[in-house]
Amino acid sequence: MRQLFALWPLMFAMPAAMAAVSVDIHTPANIQACARAKPCPVAILSPGYGFSGSDYSFVTNHLNGMGYLVVALQDSAGGMILDRDTPVSPQVQAMARVASRSISTIIGEAAVRYPQFDWQRLLLVGHSLGGDSSAQFAADNPNGVSALISLDSRRVALPRSAYIHVLTIRAGDTTADAGVLPKGEERSRYATCVVHIGGSRHNDMQDAGSEQLKSRIKSAINTFLAPALRPKYGCDPDSRLE
Repeated sequence: MRQLFALWPLMFAMPAAMAAVSVDIHTPANIQACARAKPCPVAILSPGYGFSGSDYSFVTNHLNGMGYLVVALQDSAGGMILDRDTPVSPQVQAMARVASRSISTIIGEAAVRYPQFDWQRLLLVGHSLGGDSSAQFAADNPNGVSALISLDSRRVALPRSAYIHVLTIRAGDTTADAGVLPKGEERSRYATCVVHIGGSRHNDMQDAGSEQLKSRIKSAINTFLAPALRPKYGCDPDSRLE
């Protein structure tokens, strides 16, 4: 089910982003079991640059199957266009800040429409720019986020927090900017899960990627989130595509 939210506050920070932001809201099969007294979990899915939330149905369907309501943004760039002739990182960071505000507005609207879901302990899921946007939102709203799953985000530092559990799945053809990924001691202190999938490509972490890659991603997500109402935040070992 697609819902449309007008994000007029964004026009002041970025006039090019005056168009409404579209999201798809995917409800779980067990929605009848969700209630204010026992709310079901919520995931906010943010796509990579040049992709839409519809390009990650393998993630959406998996999370729906675990009982999550999935709110999938159709655009993480806020109408901004990357200039490949200038440094990319500052541009992506600016996009992430805009997207963080978009996510806040969308949550405010969706929470009113779906009060039987838990909007106080969000799961954030994002690929590339979407992962950077998710990390920025977590930095801006640390008390409202329980976990973050990054599919090879590279420009915004992932949370270092005992209260925000992090899984980051790394492709084999990219490197993150300095400071984005927690180092060894930080990983131990905050139980950050870093899973490397050797032979995988950054741009393939969406529906058009191989079935083997998507299966590896879903396995890592399942280990991290199961069971959905009380996740153990376990960590899959590194793997390699055959």
